[in-house]
Amino acid sequence: MKPNLFLLCAFVGGLALLSDVACADSISIQNPSFEITNPLNQSCLGTGCAFNGGPIPGWTGGGSFQPSSVFFNLPLPDGNIVAYTNGGSISQTLGVSLDPNSMYTLSVFVGDRLDHRNADFSIALLAGSTTLCSFSASNASITPGSFADETCTFQSGSTLPTGDLSIVLSATGTQGDFDNVSLTEVSTVSTPEPSSLALLATGFLCVGLLFARLNRKQRIQPLRAS
Repeated sequence: MKPNLFLLCAFVGGLALLSDVACADSISIQNPSFEITNPLNQSCLGTGCAFNGGPIPGWTGGGSFQPSSVFFNLPLPDGNIVAYTNGGSISQTLGVSLDPNSMYTLSVFVGDRLDHRNADFSIALLAGSTTLCSFSASNASITPGSFADETCTFQSGSTLPTGDLSIVLSATGTQGDFDNVSLTEVSTVSTPEPSSLALLATGFLCVGLLFARLNRKQRIQPLRAS
């Protein structure tokens, strides 16, 4: 039995459309989990932790903190080091600008120490001096000793604010702890890959063959006696 040409064309065309999907890209961040540090030259009075007052390589502001189980339930979200600030901000300019028609998601793990050093915190994504998205809360809402993955999102359009993207992590009081920062971009206007274009071309060829077959059948159909 010969395959149904119409169904074959529909199948190939469907594959071409389904294969044209948007892809998520991870935007490069220097030292995103704060594992690269200057010497941790201060101890925490016999509690097994170490820290320094900064700077954090790749970032502006804040300090590096290697907590023990006295302060957080281990393991940490990523590695052994977190960033901390006592009433200040930690920031990094990423050296890239916004793309049009894209969804940006900033993700930061925020901690609440077991000794309840509560602080209000915020995470923000900026383009130049324009705040694209932010999220603020108190770390008292996080389970003590743990980290919560906090996010904010921004959808760009065709008109874009100027300036490079930057990330700002802030806290008031003592102390704000951050780990495992990431930024992803998903284009909402996807570009077909070569394989998709090949499938689409095959779909058009199928349609052409289908019309040619129908026309040939109409030409050779015998006349009925009246």
